[in-house]
Amino acid sequence: MKHFLLSAAAAAAFAIALPAASIAQQPFDAQKAGLSQPVIALTPTLAKNADALKLTEEQRAAVAAWMAEAPGKRMAVEREAFALRTELRAKIASGAPVEEREALARQIGDKEAELLMMRSNCVDHWRSQLSPEQFAQLLQMAGVTE
Repeated sequence: MKHFLLSAAAAAAFAIALPAASIAQQPFDAQKAGLSQPVIALTPTLAKNADALKLTEEQRAAVAAWMAEAPGKRMAVEREAFALRTELRAKIASGAPVEEREALARQIGDKEAELLMMRSNCVDHWRSQLSPEQFAQLLQMAGVTE
């Protein structure tokens, strides 16, 4: 009987850990995870419209370098925010002390602010890399301005 209980506990732990492990290996979709929508996201529009924006070779290289690095950094912060939300959900469900839940809520707010500023800094980056005309056109293409 003891062996059966240990086997059942091990199987349950494995069943719980397996989805978490598979999630870690899949592309992370912040919106499906319940994280907030970006206030502004220009890079995908910029990458798709390099020809229409008449990007120079130097600008195209800047886009390629940004696309190789920035999304990974952003997704890492998104995963951290998701993990904090998951932890908060568990604490709420288990009736953890309010102080613990408040601390987690503040951490989630800090992560959300970090994500917002990452997007803001991204826009500043493209403003510095593009001509004023290209940047204005990019804002229009992205639906930020008319």
